[in-house]
Amino acid sequence: MSSPNPVPVERRILVIEDEESMRHALTKALTRGGWRVEAAPTGREGVERLRTTRYDVVLTDVRLPDLSGLDVVALVTETSPGTPVVVMTAFGTVETALVAMKRGARDFVTKPFETAALLAILDQAVGQPAPPDDARLRMEVERRFAPQDYARVASELRRAPTDPPTDAPAAPPPPTSAGDAGLPKAGDDPLELRDAQRRFEIRYVEDLLARTGGNVAAAARLARISRPNFHKKLKVLGVDPAKFKRAHRRGKSAGM
Repeated sequence: MSSPNPVPVERRILVIEDEESMRHALTKALTRGGWRVEAAPTGREGVERLRTTRYDVVLTDVRLPDLSGLDVVALVTETSPGTPVVVMTAFGTVETALVAMKRGARDFVTKPFETAALLAILDQAVGQPAPPDDARLRMEVERRFAPQDYARVASELRRAPTDPPTDAPAAPPPPTSAGDAGLPKAGDDPLELRDAQRRFEIRYVEDLLARTGGNVAAAARLARISRPNFHKKLKVLGVDPAKFKRAHRRGKSAGM
């Protein structure tokens, strides 16, 4: 006796779009595509929904009347790094989309777009989730070196409640291995916290240099920032890429 066809799992999407006509059109199109759609007209309302509900994916416009879509991306990356975010940008603003990707967006779509293309991008974002740690680490480093760009993000994070969203899995306990020593912890003294953040950033850029054999340009590409900005980070942190080049050359010589 054959088993009945399984009932497809309805996926939940949050759409953040301030234009009412576009919001209505997206809701209809995504519903027809099998999504359970919730829509918000502002970035702040979208963030409030994210604090109480878990979504399979977030679709946000970049231009919003209060919090920008870039801020939304950064907030999701910080508070729910496993939730993919897809941003909508106007034609000719690919640079903005790249900034969104640097902040942790999974993908972007350029307006105007076909519904089929959008559905394919959303399916890929949900079906093939990228490891969230790299995006979160990149954004953490960027926030330390360009705090003015994340002022609204920092303000929203201070307002965030401690309870996880409903129907979301509980957050795992913080790691306690020796490799995690030095990372910021709640209740740390401000001076100790800044020192821990600095050590965190040093570990991050040193890992990038180790992975690229001291190649600054390649490390900057991995970090998704410009080479001059990466050089600036190295100078501020006191990290010398030359030692990673020497170690790389020694490793190659040993293997010959």
